[in-house]
Amino acid sequence: MLRHLAPSARPRDRRAHLTSLELDGQVVDEALVLSFPAPASFTGEHVVELQTHGAPELLRLLLQGALSVPGVRLAEPGEFTRRALANGRVDLTRAEGIIDLIEAQSPEQVRSAAARLTGQLQAVLTRLYQPLLSLSAALEAALDFPDESEGVEADAGEPLATCLAQARALEGQAAVGSRLNRAFLVVLYGPVNAGKSTLFNRLLGEARALVDNEPGTTRDAVEGVLQLGGRLVSLVDTAGLRAAPGRVEAMGIERTRELLQRADVAVLLLPPDAGPDELEGWRREVEHERRLDVQGKSDLGPRSAGVQLAVSGLDGAGVDELRAALERWLEPLPTDAGLATERHLDDLRTARVALERASTALGTEPLEVVAGEVSTALGAVGALLGLDTSTARLDALFSRFCIGK
Repeated sequence: MLRHLAPSARPRDRRAHLTSLELDGQVVDEALVLSFPAPASFTGEHVVELQTHGAPELLRLLLQGALSVPGVRLAEPGEFTRRALANGRVDLTRAEGIIDLIEAQSPEQVRSAAARLTGQLQAVLTRLYQPLLSLSAALEAALDFPDESEGVEADAGEPLATCLAQARALEGQAAVGSRLNRAFLVVLYGPVNAGKSTLFNRLLGEARALVDNEPGTTRDAVEGVLQLGGRLVSLVDTAGLRAAPGRVEAMGIERTRELLQRADVAVLLLPPDAGPDELEGWRREVEHERRLDVQGKSDLGPRSAGVQLAVSGLDGAGVDELRAALERWLEPLPTDAGLATERHLDDLRTARVALERASTALGTEPLEVVAGEVSTALGAVGALLGLDTSTARLDALFSRFCIGK
């Protein structure tokens, strides 16, 4: 059984204290112990942290000893954050920010997750949620207590328009921010033996693709991830395009064409002996609005006419210029509010559509229709915050009317 040898005086809360950890009567480690009494802890419950040395075998022994204590079990995935959410220590946006920060792979993803973790997104959404809540409560009250709510429908136009404008703006931010979690797709393509795989390896900084003088070495798409300008970039080396390939190579060529249809940037790589006619032929072969025409293997010959860049994957010449050219295509994505997931986009779209329908119905349809659409919008925004909007609306309603003496 695991126990720690406490000092003679009781350790003070939220202060680190050095202690010895004993397992089966033998000291196995010296560690720091910190005590956080409820509700001033991450979960809102009593929490004790042990900060030990990180040797894997030591940790295994300590965990085994802790689990031998009656009533002690391993936490479920995300359980501490879920408890913090249930106890009101964090809202849903902050809980999302924790896991997104852990999984972030680029500086922009880190900043976006931090915006949620520090409550910036909660503040932005609350500025839409609170007026929606008041409007919904007023409309529901007008339906339930018409004698006490004269003029509510006439007064609903301005707050409804304000909420709709906010929802549209936030949906626009979410539409842009959701692309943070999608890597920018750059596809290298062109004829066989143009140096695509060598350039691919150079850009990634590691030998991922096979390189050989024999044409058609790459028969399938090979993908790697790198960072450019703080954005995640998925770089793909593809099978060289040529007539009369073998059966397997033909499958790779078909895959190349599919990838080029989805590519954010297509990089056409040509050998140094390619002339203007060949370049023009490749331009007609694959039309793409974001294409860079690049000569590969610049170490073997002079720059061809018509290409934008000349590079050598072998010695690195021109690679920095290629990186800079690719960065110019990258869109700067706002991350201030932290709207960056498909869930954010879907819920805000639901809210915006419902508010548009409510605006159209105001004055032309029964009040029940307007109230129902506003309630739908409130539910969508509340879902983003992890709130029970039905209870919240009742609280708002009962705070305004003297009901049930």
